Amino acid sequence: MVSADRDSIRIFLNTVFVLLVLLATPALGEQDAHDAGMFASLEQRLIKDGFDGCLVECIFKNSQLTFDPRGAGLYFVHNESILDYESFANATSIFLARRYMKKHGELFDRVERAYGVDKTVIAAIILVETGLGTFVGKRSVVGTLASMAAMTDPEVREVVWGSLDESRRLPRDEFLKKTERKSEWAYRELSAFLRYVDHEKIDPFSLKGSYAGAMGIPQFMPSNILHLAEDGNGDGVIDMFDHADAIFSVANYLRQHGWREDLDEEKTQEVLYTYNHSGPYVTILMRISRLLKGENG
Repeated sequence: MVSADRDSIRIFLNTVFVLLVLLATPALGEQDAHDAGMFASLEQRLIKDGFDGCLVECIFKNSQLTFDPRGAGLYFVHNESILDYESFANATSIFLARRYMKKHGELFDRVERAYGVDKTVIAAIILVETGLGTFVGKRSVVGTLASMAAMTDPEVREVVWGSLDESRRLPRDEFLKKTERKSEWAYRELSAFLRYVDHEKIDPFSLKGSYAGAMGIPQFMPSNILHLAEDGNGDGVIDMFDHADAIFSVANYLRQHGWREDLDEEKTQEVLYTYNHSGPYVTILMRISRLLKGENG
């Protein structure tokens, strides 16, 4: 009986969620119809893979979902800019990080006891990823992932190729190889995203993130949210824009990727590298951690 009641509640919540998405769906205009055409193959694939047809249709017929070839194309151009990681280790950044750790002191102490992860490393990640949660990205996560995933369709790839600056885009053979790999990756992340918003009953259009689809204070990809995110404040909801959930999720991510209390520096760097495959990124995290401890950076 209890199981049946839970199933009934689940069906009711799913119905309410779909109805809410339907009510928020504006009518399609000419540009919207064009965008819907770009997503046609993707929409069919999602339904074939078991996603609720009504939910998929509600999302992909919503005028808030726009096809963004230039955004999707950011992965396929030569990028000469280099992130200034050193700015995260200046006096102002370290001051703000210390203030952040003090403000959330109880959370940091609790998570360090529970996971054995150095709280200064967690703070360093949140500082570098989003400036302690002050900049989490402005791009629609569902739009970003859908635009990239749509490139499994050869016709959509051509649209993206044509939108790229000729002076910066990759050679065509490299573009096609990378597109094939990245579009499948984006499809997996989009699938994870749809499962996440469905489970948590979140408006998919309310979530903003990076050009890659990472979101929230710790910049988790949807697949990481499904498998590694934690409910740090115990409210029954996984919310990557909540500081408690973010802090606990980063700790769990590092723990699940090999963090142990007795790690030497080399092993610590290996674990941090899994968060962002960048040597300079790992180096700055280590430096910030030392500065937050009052050590020589």
